[in-house]
Amino acid sequence: MDITHRTATMGDAAILLTWRNNSSAREFSMNSEIIPIDKHLKWLSERLGRTQVEPFLIFAKGGRLIGMSRLDAIPGSDYKNKISILVDSSQHGKGIGTRILKITCDFFFDLQPDKTIVAKVHRSNFVSQKLFESAGFKLITLESKFLIFEKFKLKPTNF
Repeated sequence: MDITHRTATMGDAAILLTWRNNSSAREFSMNSEIIPIDKHLKWLSERLGRTQVEPFLIFAKGGRLIGMSRLDAIPGSDYKNKISILVDSSQHGKGIGTRILKITCDFFFDLQPDKTIVAKVHRSNFVSQKLFESAGFKLITLESKFLIFEKFKLKPTNF
């Protein structure tokens, strides 16, 4: 069964918050606190306004929602977007993250081939490190507790 994707909507608020607040997601997050529903709804409403230039995708398999990805512009950079991926914890270990990452990169580079995708991965999250490395991301630097990986389709220009 194939994985499908679509743009996120406010109707996805509950599942997104469930995925984000799952202990396995929070363990390696930059913010490991539980996000309250009111803060989440405010953030999601604002974030959905940028989906034309900063994709926010929901993934399903057989009609069941299984994960999300989004690419957020990095402040101060005209050509870098930070990727975030969450996979439903019941789908871990099934290769879903690999497929979501490939679909997301292809989707983004089709829209913006001159941009770079940046991934911040917790230094203890070995599964995600392997995921990004196997998808062609290159380790650039270590920042505090996070490794920074980058991937680009075209050679980036520094303006």
